[in-house]
Amino acid sequence: MKNILHISLTVLLSLSGITFAIAEGSPLAGLSLVIALATLFFVDLEEIFSVPAWIANSLGLLAFIFAGQEFFSGELEARLLAGGHLIVYLTWVFLIQKKKVRHFWWLCALSILQIATASVLTDDIWFGFALVLYSFVATWTLSVFLLYRSTLLNHSDSEQDSDLGSTFIVGDTWKGISRDADHRLLNWRFITINGTMTCLGLFLSFLFFVFTPRIWIGQFSFLSDEAMSRQALTGFTEEVSLGDMGEIMESDEVVVELQLVHPTSNRAFTPKEYDAYLGAEPLFRGTVMEIYDKGRWKQFPGRNSQRFYSSSRDQGVIQKFKVHAIGSDALFSFGNAYYARAFGPKERVIRERFSNELKRGSETPLTHSFEYEIQASQGPYTPQSLYYYRFYMRDLDRIPANMSRTAELAESLVVSAKTDLEKANLLQNYFMNADEFSYSLNLSIQDASIDPIEDFLFNRKSGHCEYYASSMAMMLRAVGIPSRVAGGFKGGKYDKSTKSYLIQQFHAHSWVEAYIDEQWYTFDPTPATRSLSVQEQENSSASFLKGIKAKALNIWSTGATLSQRQQRAMIYDPIKEVGMETWGHAKNIIQGRTSSLKGLLEFLKSPEEWFSLQGGLFAFVLMLLASGFVWLTKRVLPVIKKFRAKSLAVSRRREQVEFYDRFLKILSRHGIQQSPTQTAREFVNSSLLELKPKLQSQGLEGWPTELVSAFYDVRFGGLELPEPLASEIDQRLTLLESCLQEQKEKPK
Repeated sequence: MKNILHISLTVLLSLSGITFAIAEGSPLAGLSLVIALATLFFVDLEEIFSVPAWIANSLGLLAFIFAGQEFFSGELEARLLAGGHLIVYLTWVFLIQKKKVRHFWWLCALSILQIATASVLTDDIWFGFALVLYSFVATWTLSVFLLYRSTLLNHSDSEQDSDLGSTFIVGDTWKGISRDADHRLLNWRFITINGTMTCLGLFLSFLFFVFTPRIWIGQFSFLSDEAMSRQALTGFTEEVSLGDMGEIMESDEVVVELQLVHPTSNRAFTPKEYDAYLGAEPLFRGTVMEIYDKGRWKQFPGRNSQRFYSSSRDQGVIQKFKVHAIGSDALFSFGNAYYARAFGPKERVIRERFSNELKRGSETPLTHSFEYEIQASQGPYTPQSLYYYRFYMRDLDRIPANMSRTAELAESLVVSAKTDLEKANLLQNYFMNADEFSYSLNLSIQDASIDPIEDFLFNRKSGHCEYYASSMAMMLRAVGIPSRVAGGFKGGKYDKSTKSYLIQQFHAHSWVEAYIDEQWYTFDPTPATRSLSVQEQENSSASFLKGIKAKALNIWSTGATLSQRQQRAMIYDPIKEVGMETWGHAKNIIQGRTSSLKGLLEFLKSPEEWFSLQGGLFAFVLMLLASGFVWLTKRVLPVIKKFRAKSLAVSRRREQVEFYDRFLKILSRHGIQQSPTQTAREFVNSSLLELKPKLQSQGLEGWPTELVSAFYDVRFGGLELPEPLASEIDQRLTLLESCLQEQKEKPK
């Protein structure tokens, strides 16, 4: 058992160290694996080497000095890592010592602290799987440790400083431990119970996490968003390099969820209504870039923010968005939003008046998902406050001086155009020509000495949406049309399980907005082959395994950043609604109304409803009722059986005491009756004075005393009367009756 304990502890510490190292992104904590394996062999198993206490104390002091230096010399994130590194250093110090009970306690505690620190450093889904694995290993290790420690306590009142458990023989009988047939303590029963308890603990922890109300005190955050937030999703930051978006266009992670709702009935759209409203490949507008310089786009520095107010909602279609944590404050819309409202009580939706972008308020951490609803108009957008717009527009028709070839190309393409709108359409059609340009995620540069846009236009003629949008924007500016590049998503897919429109990272897209006749028009110059590329990725992500992965990522992302409002909307409100609906149906069924019964039958006939929230609650109620029925049956049946057995025993005793009733009846017919205050023995003793002379002739003068003794044994002793004795008593009662009858008939 000693070796099993040491091996289990080594696995536990190695797992916690690797988890911490991956979360931190540094190999330091990963060295715990090497040190744990080395000390397992040299210190624990072979006992070749161990560090004395005074050396261990000195190393511990050095660990505090190194961690303190890191703590006071770094930024906020470095302070957290300093604490985590101190935990790692102390783990190494304990590993190189000979293990006593207190060392095992300390190593288990330090392992848990490493996992706790790692949970602050990452919110990726891999940590969830690592946490589940760690739970099994930790529970097993602690169980073995406590079992082993119990052997010590069973043999000694004090801690054994020498070999732990050296006096314990596995299989000895001692309290609290069960063995198998081979006299082993670590048996399959122990392993099964350990795994079962771990699963039960994880399940209860999950329920505790889900149903515990989220209560946040102000805007307190141990680490700032800037220090600990995930990296912003490429393409949605304030500054973007050409080609950056290609990094996310190969990922199938879900980043945005959309639900369309009718404004009057609040009814969700059907799949056909989604297709009719959104079209084949809808554009979801997010960020806007106005300033271009040497392959980089930047946002206009003089932003004019304005909060949306909820008083302008009308009868338009309601778009309900959920934007996952993408590390950016950008929000998305289908069309030009004229109404927006955040779902959180203290959250805001901000609109940039010049660019008409939507952003979340600064009070919402970028590490949290954000939910809001909008109403939007389709078609060209007319900006407000045109007088101040001139400050915004002054740089939107300028191109860099080193892009003269681009300007010449643009001017040659629009010679025949009479209006700015015709110019824009001609430039868009130029890029849509499949013979000239092709769509590709390959970002190879042929001539690094020229601007990336000109390298794309005149050399490669192959790239993704960023290159097409940037090239058309520069060409529009070259012919006097103000333009900017918009970033967001194009396309998505309807998900039946969530009844929402899912947008994944590979749907990321860029297009052009041109200012023509005091309106902003949308142009998408990317060739149609982009749609084929996205379709291939959609088909690939639609596989069974990738579908499970996407759902797992969605659940993990939602759970990791679950807010109080989201918890109420996703958990409490649906449970309350389904519960009230179920209770209403139950009352209707009890009252004999058939409508609810028909609805229940329709629900049972629909397999799709089985996998909904209502189906889950229905299954839970059924399992609860079944469990209650089984529990009640197990509790009631023994009581019923016991009652019946007792009744039968009483009945049998009653039948067996009938011989005494017969005895009383015989004596009563001859004028001898038992007084209510007399016991059976008192009655027999008093009646013997009168009966003894009459019974002597038959040899029965002492028999009534034996009868009373048999009566007491049966009536109060609970004994069963043997068959021979019962037969003998019956014969003697008959003889007694005949004897008394003869004495009565003799003449006096």
